[in-house]
Amino acid sequence: MPDTSFYAVHGDTLTLRVKAKPGARQDAVLGVRGGELLVSVRAVAEKGKATAEVARLIAEALGVARDSVVLKLGPASPHKVFQLPAASAAALARLAAPRATSS
Repeated sequence: MPDTSFYAVHGDTLTLRVKAKPGARQDAVLGVRGGELLVSVRAVAEKGKATAEVARLIAEALGVARDSVVLKLGPASPHKVFQLPAASAAALARLAAPRATSS
């Protein structure tokens, strides 16, 4: 069963909790940890560059328009809250699903 603790659906919107890791080696959605979606980006944490890249990466991973991923809290914090369309819930659940590892 996928972990859905990192987002909540309220009517036609969805609130997503994210932990950003700026200055990383690669842009990636790393999974769910501590009730947040962990997202690493190469962009540095200055003048909103990393936050913009986090939003872009989330939109890309979910297959939604970039302007539908709206920052609500945490512009200067690694802990952020984004608002998205509620229809993103299914794609978020897939992102959070445990992946099978090959031996």
